[in-house]
Amino acid sequence: MKKIYIAPIAGVTDYTFRGILEDFNPDLIFTEMVSVNALSVLNDKTISKILKLRDGNAVQIFGEDIEKIKSSAQYIQNLGVKHINLNCGCPMKKIVNCGYGAALVKDPEKIKRILSEIKSVLNDDVKLSVKIRIGYKEPENYVQIGKIAEEVGCEHITVHGRTREQLYSGKADWSYIKEVKDNISIPVIGNGDIFTAEDALEKISYSNVDGVMLARGIFGNPWLIRDIREILEYGEVKNPVTKDEKINMAIEHLKRMRIDNDDQFIFDIRKHISWYLKGLENCAEVKRKINTLSDYDEIIKLLEDLH
Repeated sequence: MKKIYIAPIAGVTDYTFRGILEDFNPDLIFTEMVSVNALSVLNDKTISKILKLRDGNAVQIFGEDIEKIKSSAQYIQNLGVKHINLNCGCPMKKIVNCGYGAALVKDPEKIKRILSEIKSVLNDDVKLSVKIRIGYKEPENYVQIGKIAEEVGCEHITVHGRTREQLYSGKADWSYIKEVKDNISIPVIGNGDIFTAEDALEKISYSNVDGVMLARGIFGNPWLIRDIREILEYGEVKNPVTKDEKINMAIEHLKRMRIDNDDQFIFDIRKHISWYLKGLENCAEVKRKINTLSDYDEIIKLLEDLH
């Protein structure tokens, strides 16, 4: 059975949205990635607010200071987390300029040291994995890093089919993901440009990866998880999402956000609603109005009127 993982996405995979995704039963959901620098200086109360874990969530960490990474891994496993991932894929300038994220793919031996040190402090029941891009400026080191992950004892490796320099432009090249899969024995999870169930089927069939990691494709579309499962089992999507489902989910998301945040209005909810309504007829004016409102009840009324 192919796995479906949910990537850590800053400002998106927050506590509320992770709860909605859980209803669709992905195999693993990652929290937003966490800086080991932050974990090393913050108190327990602040850290619990940053992580705000749900049962079964995995945590992705980023950094390059090995001692901070080790202590962060120990702290996270003491919270009951059973899966820790090292980020070697984030392409953002403020991350790579500090030597974190995708900057690490230039130095496979450092990745090996970091993974080995994390592994040394984890309990036997806590899994370790790593996420990489296929290179920095050009494809490089991706198979070598895959073999390092295998050697260290990682549960899996996730490979995004773009270089750091591409950011999110162009197309993810799954030939490099396939090359990693063909050369190592631990599970390989493919990532990049999966926006439909057909995308997932095509990429899995081509590369034979053990699963896919969803990122931008789930923006406003948690049904993508259901669609992928159906197309892998039946060869087609049996239950395409309807307009009413999208509107109802926008309302449900609002209600859960309200509860999770003690009735305090969270402006991030507006982007989620825009994603749910994307492509629906006669919604442009409603989206415009919602972006001016900061009252849950008013927004719910606008959405209900769309039915």
